[in-house]
Order: sequence, then C-alpha cells, then structure tokens
Amino acid sequence: MLPVSMRTFPGLFVGRRTLVDAGASGGADEHALRFVCGACDETIFSAEDRSFLADLVIKCRCGEFNQL
Repeated sequence: MLPVSMRTFPGLFVGRRTLVDAGASGGADEHALRFVCGACDETIFSAEDRSFLADLVIKCRCGEFNQL
C-alpha cells in the first residue's frame, strides 16, 4: 500500500464538505492507497481511487481534521 499523508486544518473550516469519522483500519488490498493522518501518521482510510475524497473531511481519532 502506498501511504498518502493528508493535510490537517481547523475544524471550523469544514463548511460544505462531508465530515466522516475515521474507522478502525482493517486489512486493506495491497494495491489500495493508504491515507494517513497529517498529525499522528495513523492510517485513517484506504481506497483504490482518490477522486471522491475532494469533498470529504476525515476526523482522525486523535481529533485532527484531514483532507486532501
């Protein structure tokens, strides 16, 4: 899996984006992209395609908000 570090930003700027909480990272496909929190480097999301992440904000368990 290829790790992709996400950008963190203040939560008050979530605005029109969709906010989701990061789930527990399970076993992902070896060809999937692995998105990691920009603050704590924990894997917060795995996916084959990153196109739908443009309007998505993922809140890590450490409390940071992440986006591409």
